[in-house]
Amino acid sequence: SSQNSTRGASGDQTSPQTEGAPMRLRFREVFTGLVLLGLVRAQTGQIKGRVSIPHKFQDATSAAGAGLAAARVILDGGVLSTLPASDGHFALNGVSAGPHLLQVVHPLLSFDPVRIEAVENSGAVKIQGAYMADFEHGKGAKLKYPLGLAPSGTFNYLEQREEFNVLSVFKSPMAIIGLVSMGAMFFLPKLQSMVEEEKERQAQELQGERAKED
Repeated sequence: SSQNSTRGASGDQTSPQTEGAPMRLRFREVFTGLVLLGLVRAQTGQIKGRVSIPHKFQDATSAAGAGLAAARVILDGGVLSTLPASDGHFALNGVSAGPHLLQVVHPLLSFDPVRIEAVENSGAVKIQGAYMADFEHGKGAKLKYPLGLAPSGTFNYLEQREEFNVLSVFKSPMAIIGLVSMGAMFFLPKLQSMVEEEKERQAQELQGERAKED
C-alpha cells in the first residue's frame, strides 16, 4: 500500500510538468512568430505622396463623377495598393528594398509612371529617390519626395473623327482614278468628233487636188 501511495504521489507530481511542457512550447512558438513579424515589419518602408487634379481637368472629371475618389495608387502592377484621402494624400506601407514602379490608376485621367528606389538602412527601408519611369533607359528626371502626382492628360475612348478637307480627296488613289475616268468620258467624244472633222477636211482637200489634176 505504501508503494502504491508513493506511486500515486509521484504521479501527481509529474502530471503538472507534463501538462506544462506543451504550453511552454506554444508560448515559444508565439514569441518566435512575433519576433519574426517584427523583423519583417522593420524591413519594409513607406511611400508617401499626394495626388492632385488640376483645374483644367476638373470639369471633365466632375461631369463624369470620377474625381479624386476614383483614383488608386498601385505599386508593381498591384502587389500593393492604396486609396488617396479626400485631400489627395496617401501612404503605401509594406514597401521592400529595391526598385519599384508606382502608378496612379484613374478611369479618365492619365498619370505618368514613377520609379521608386528604396534601400535598407539600419534595419529599416527608406526611399532613396523617385524618378520619372523611362522604360527604355530605366529612369528619367528626378522627382521631389514626398511625391506630388498630377495627371498628364486624359484618355480618349472614342476615336476623334477628322474634319473634312477637300484637298484630302486628291490624296486618295480611288478618287484620282474616278476623276480621270470622268475626264475621259467627257473629252473622248469631243476628241472623236475633232478627229472625224480632220479626216473629212483631209478627204476634201484630196478630192480638190485630184479635180485640179483632171
